[in-house]
Amino acid sequence: MAITFLKSATKLEELPNDTKPQIAFVGRSNVGKSSLLNHLTGQKDLARVSAEPGRTQTINLFNVDGRYYLVDLPGYGFAKTSKAKRQDFAGMLRDYLWQAQQLRLVLLMIDARVGPTDLDRDMLAYLDSGKIPVVLIVNKIDKLSNSESINLQRMLESQYPQISFIPHSNVTGKGRGEILDVIEQMVRSAK
Repeated sequence: MAITFLKSATKLEELPNDTKPQIAFVGRSNVGKSSLLNHLTGQKDLARVSAEPGRTQTINLFNVDGRYYLVDLPGYGFAKTSKAKRQDFAGMLRDYLWQAQQLRLVLLMIDARVGPTDLDRDMLAYLDSGKIPVVLIVNKIDKLSNSESINLQRMLESQYPQISFIPHSNVTGKGRGEILDVIEQMVRSAK
Protein backbone atom coordinates (compact mmCIF):
# COMPACT_ATOMS: atom_id res chain seq x y z
CA MET A 1 0.00 0.00 0.00
CA ALA A 2 1.56 3.27 -1.16
CA ILE A 3 0.00 6.12 0.76
CA THR A 4 0.87 9.79 0.73
CA PHE A 5 -0.51 12.86 2.41
CA LEU A 6 -2.37 14.86 -0.23
CA LYS A 7 -3.67 17.97 1.52
CA SER A 8 -5.53 19.58 4.40
CA ALA A 9 -8.77 21.42 3.70
CA THR A 10 -11.15 23.56 5.71
CA LYS A 11 -13.83 23.83 3.01
CA LEU A 12 -15.38 21.37 0.59
CA GLU A 13 -14.24 23.49 -2.36
CA GLU A 14 -10.65 22.65 -1.41
CA LEU A 15 -11.20 18.89 -1.82
CA PRO A 16 -10.01 17.12 -4.98
CA ASN A 17 -12.45 17.39 -7.86
CA ASP A 18 -12.16 13.82 -9.10
CA THR A 19 -14.07 10.55 -8.88
CA LYS A 20 -11.82 8.64 -6.47
CA PRO A 21 -13.79 7.12 -3.59
CA GLN A 22 -13.31 8.61 -0.13
CA ILE A 23 -13.30 6.60 3.10
CA ALA A 24 -13.76 8.83 6.16
CA PHE A 25 -12.60 8.31 9.75
CA VAL A 26 -15.20 9.77 12.14
CA GLY A 27 -15.50 9.73 15.93
CA ARG A 28 -15.26 11.68 19.13
CA SER A 29 -12.20 13.80 19.83
CA ASN A 30 -9.25 11.66 20.89
CA VAL A 31 -10.90 8.30 20.17
CA GLY A 32 -7.94 7.29 17.99
CA LYS A 33 -8.90 8.14 14.40
CA SER A 34 -5.43 9.34 13.39
CA SER A 35 -3.80 6.43 15.22
CA LEU A 36 -6.05 3.99 13.35
CA LEU A 37 -5.08 5.57 10.04
CA ASN A 38 -1.40 5.17 10.95
CA HIS A 39 -1.98 1.56 12.06
CA LEU A 40 -3.85 0.58 8.89
CA THR A 41 -1.18 2.05 6.64
CA GLY A 42 1.78 0.79 8.67
CA GLN A 43 3.21 4.32 8.80
CA LYS A 44 3.67 5.48 12.37
CA ASP A 45 3.87 9.20 11.61
CA LEU A 46 1.58 9.60 8.60
CA ALA A 47 -1.29 11.27 10.47
CA ARG A 48 -0.47 13.58 13.36
CA VAL A 49 -1.41 12.04 16.72
CA SER A 50 -1.79 13.83 20.04
CA ALA A 51 -2.97 13.09 23.57
CA GLU A 52 -4.66 16.50 23.45
CA PRO A 53 -8.31 16.32 22.30
CA GLY A 54 -9.06 18.30 19.16
CA ARG A 55 -5.62 18.09 17.51
CA THR A 56 -7.06 17.30 14.05
CA GLN A 57 -8.60 20.61 12.97
CA THR A 58 -8.88 20.17 9.21
CA ILE A 59 -10.09 17.61 6.67
CA ASN A 60 -6.91 15.65 5.94
CA LEU A 61 -6.73 13.59 2.76
CA PHE A 62 -4.35 10.72 2.08
CA ASN A 63 -3.99 9.25 -1.41
CA VAL A 64 -3.84 5.44 -1.44
CA ASP A 65 -2.21 3.86 -4.50
CA GLY A 66 -3.75 6.60 -6.65
CA ARG A 67 -7.07 4.70 -6.29
CA TYR A 68 -8.87 6.26 -3.33
CA TYR A 69 -8.57 8.66 -0.40
CA LEU A 70 -8.56 8.04 3.32
CA VAL A 71 -10.02 11.11 5.04
CA ASP A 72 -9.08 11.98 8.63
CA LEU A 73 -11.76 14.30 10.03
CA PRO A 74 -11.89 16.49 13.14
CA GLY A 75 -13.51 14.76 16.09
CA TYR A 76 -16.80 15.72 17.63
CA GLY A 77 -17.35 16.52 21.29
CA PHE A 78 -14.72 17.87 23.64
CA ALA A 79 -11.64 19.66 22.28
CA LYS A 80 -9.12 21.89 24.01
CA THR A 81 -10.07 24.94 22.02
CA SER A 82 -12.59 27.78 22.00
CA LYS A 83 -16.32 27.21 21.63
CA ALA A 84 -16.22 29.05 18.29
CA LYS A 85 -13.50 26.69 17.01
CA ARG A 86 -15.50 23.64 18.15
CA GLN A 87 -18.50 24.99 16.26
CA ASP A 88 -16.29 25.44 13.18
CA PHE A 89 -15.16 21.79 13.47
CA ALA A 90 -18.78 20.63 13.80
CA GLY A 91 -19.81 22.63 10.74
CA MET A 92 -16.87 21.32 8.72
CA LEU A 93 -17.70 17.74 9.72
CA ARG A 94 -21.41 18.17 8.95
CA ASP A 95 -20.71 19.80 5.57
CA TYR A 96 -18.27 17.06 4.59
CA LEU A 97 -20.60 14.21 5.57
CA TRP A 98 -23.61 15.71 3.78
CA GLN A 99 -21.96 17.11 0.69
CA ALA A 100 -18.78 15.19 -0.18
CA GLN A 101 -19.76 13.64 -3.52
CA GLN A 102 -17.23 10.80 -3.40
CA LEU A 103 -17.78 9.71 0.22
CA ARG A 104 -18.37 5.96 0.04
CA LEU A 105 -17.88 4.74 3.61
CA VAL A 106 -17.60 6.10 7.14
CA LEU A 107 -15.52 4.23 9.69
CA LEU A 108 -17.14 5.46 12.91
CA MET A 109 -14.86 4.84 15.87
CA ILE A 110 -15.96 4.32 19.44
CA ASP A 111 -13.85 3.60 22.52
CA ALA A 112 -14.46 0.03 23.70
CA ARG A 113 -13.95 1.10 27.33
CA VAL A 114 -16.80 3.63 27.09
CA GLY A 115 -19.10 2.07 24.50
CA PRO A 116 -21.29 4.28 22.32
CA THR A 117 -21.92 7.68 23.91
CA ASP A 118 -24.90 9.94 23.24
CA LEU A 119 -22.71 11.81 20.74
CA ASP A 120 -21.90 8.53 18.96
CA ARG A 121 -25.59 7.60 18.86
CA ASP A 122 -26.40 11.03 17.42
CA MET A 123 -23.72 10.55 14.76
CA LEU A 124 -25.07 7.09 13.86
CA ALA A 125 -28.56 8.56 13.46
CA TYR A 126 -27.14 11.43 11.38
CA LEU A 127 -25.28 9.04 9.07
CA ASP A 128 -28.35 6.81 8.78
CA SER A 129 -30.55 9.77 7.83
CA GLY A 130 -28.14 10.56 4.99
CA LYS A 131 -27.98 6.90 3.92
CA ILE A 132 -24.20 6.97 4.37
CA PRO A 133 -22.67 3.47 4.69
CA VAL A 134 -21.01 3.04 8.07
CA VAL A 135 -18.91 0.43 9.83
CA LEU A 136 -18.46 0.80 13.58
CA ILE A 137 -14.84 0.42 14.69
CA VAL A 138 -14.68 -0.60 18.35
CA ASN A 139 -11.25 0.77 19.22
CA LYS A 140 -8.98 -0.19 22.13
CA ILE A 141 -10.67 -3.59 22.45
CA ASP A 142 -7.48 -4.90 24.10
CA LYS A 143 -8.33 -2.79 27.17
CA LEU A 144 -11.35 -5.02 27.95
CA SER A 145 -11.42 -8.44 29.57
CA ASN A 146 -12.79 -11.26 27.45
CA SER A 147 -16.16 -11.17 29.24
CA GLU A 148 -16.38 -7.35 28.93
CA SER A 149 -15.63 -7.66 25.22
CA ILE A 150 -18.33 -10.30 24.75
CA ASN A 151 -20.88 -8.18 26.66
CA LEU A 152 -20.05 -5.11 24.55
CA GLN A 153 -20.39 -7.08 21.32
CA ARG A 154 -23.77 -8.47 22.42
CA MET A 155 -24.98 -4.98 23.31
CA LEU A 156 -23.86 -3.61 19.92
CA GLU A 157 -25.52 -6.50 18.07
CA SER A 158 -28.82 -5.90 19.88
CA GLN A 159 -28.82 -2.07 19.65
CA TYR A 160 -27.42 -1.81 16.11
CA PRO A 161 -28.35 -5.00 14.22
CA GLN A 162 -28.10 -3.23 10.85
CA ILE A 163 -24.52 -1.99 11.42
CA SER A 164 -21.37 -4.06 11.00
CA PHE A 165 -18.75 -3.56 13.66
CA ILE A 166 -15.12 -4.55 13.94
CA PRO A 167 -13.27 -4.85 17.26
CA HIS A 168 -9.86 -3.19 16.85
CA SER A 169 -6.58 -2.77 18.71
CA ASN A 170 -3.46 -0.92 17.61
CA VAL A 171 -1.57 -2.86 20.30
CA THR A 172 -2.48 -6.42 19.25
CA GLY A 173 -3.32 -5.75 15.60
CA LYS A 174 -6.80 -7.21 16.05
CA GLY A 175 -9.22 -6.03 13.37
CA ARG A 176 -6.63 -4.47 11.04
CA GLY A 177 -7.09 -7.03 8.26
CA GLU A 178 -10.88 -6.90 8.52
CA ILE A 179 -10.92 -3.11 8.26
CA LEU A 180 -8.61 -3.17 5.23
CA ASP A 181 -10.86 -5.81 3.62
CA VAL A 182 -13.98 -3.65 4.17
CA ILE A 183 -12.21 -0.64 2.65
CA GLU A 184 -11.05 -2.66 -0.36
CA GLN A 185 -14.53 -4.09 -0.94
CA MET A 186 -16.06 -0.60 -0.82
CA VAL A 187 -13.46 0.81 -3.22
CA ARG A 188 -14.02 -2.04 -5.69
CA SER A 189 -17.79 -1.65 -5.54
CA ALA A 190 -17.49 2.11 -6.17
CA LYS A 191 -16.21 1.52 -9.70
